[in-house]
Amino acid sequence: MDNVTHSLTGVMLSRAGLNRWHPRATLLLVLCSNIPDADIVTRALGPIPYLDYHRHLTHALAVAPLMALPPVALLRWLDRGRPFAWFPALAIATLGVLVHLFMDSWNNYGVRLLLPFSAEWFALDGVYVIDPWILAVLALALAAPWLSRLVASEIGSRQKPSGRGWAIFALLFLLAWTGGRVALHQRAVETLAARRFAGQEPLRIAAWPTPLNPFRWTGYVSTETFWRLQDVNLLLPFDPDAGRTYFKPTDAARINAAKRTPEAQGFLRFSQYPVWRMVPVTEPEGGIAVEGVDVRFGSPEDGRFQLRVVLDQNLQVVSSTFSYGSLKR
Repeated sequence: MDNVTHSLTGVMLSRAGLNRWHPRATLLLVLCSNIPDADIVTRALGPIPYLDYHRHLTHALAVAPLMALPPVALLRWLDRGRPFAWFPALAIATLGVLVHLFMDSWNNYGVRLLLPFSAEWFALDGVYVIDPWILAVLALALAAPWLSRLVASEIGSRQKPSGRGWAIFALLFLLAWTGGRVALHQRAVETLAARRFAGQEPLRIAAWPTPLNPFRWTGYVSTETFWRLQDVNLLLPFDPDAGRTYFKPTDAARINAAKRTPEAQGFLRFSQYPVWRMVPVTEPEGGIAVEGVDVRFGSPEDGRFQLRVVLDQNLQVVSSTFSYGSLKR
């Protein structure tokens, strides 16, 4: 999830009752709700190292207590000279880190929770990485106590709303919304699994959320000869012939030559749903660009999360690049 959602969730956890455990609970939870994403510093090393180390050890269950230590140490420094409740602070901080990992497992990027023992990815594929509905409810719960105090001051009431009820409501909404979207994801997968595509049985299927409509999903189908990206709207009849088809390249020699580049190796370590295609280029003469796209993050036409390896007619690598955004043609 995005860092605004993580931060607001930390505030809600504090208001829901954890602020009774420690006077600095809100600051501690906001820090710990974001600290696993400190791995963003690896972007300075380039796109492939970032793919390798984003959501790596900083997002592992075994490392969660260690990730909680820097925010606690910072609070101890801020509160120097005063008594400090170490155990409640460490418990709250560890919980904040664990909630971050739990929320990051909701979307289709996933997390590697079992590092360093296993590099398996865990992803529920249920919630878009920036969910506007979740953000709206969290923002409402954040602002509601302030609005209530404003109204109370106008009518002369001395009672100050704590925001605890709104915080509990927001946290329950998070769980209910995510659970509902996971259930809808399962329906979308079952819809794809029950169909044949151009007369072929699907060998692999997946479905990924869209940002606004919880009933609309991006379906992925892999058959023996092609991949298909399919719009799946659970409120409408399903048409298995309405998707975009990408035929699997038959020139294995060029694909294998491209896969041997360091950029391709890094791309393949990360990509769980690569779609490959070959595009003729003007330079060098007779050359071919082999493109691989992780279609969890966009179609091949979008060019996001795209590997591009240009080969000459002798299968020698001319250039090899990887980009999160659209590559310049």
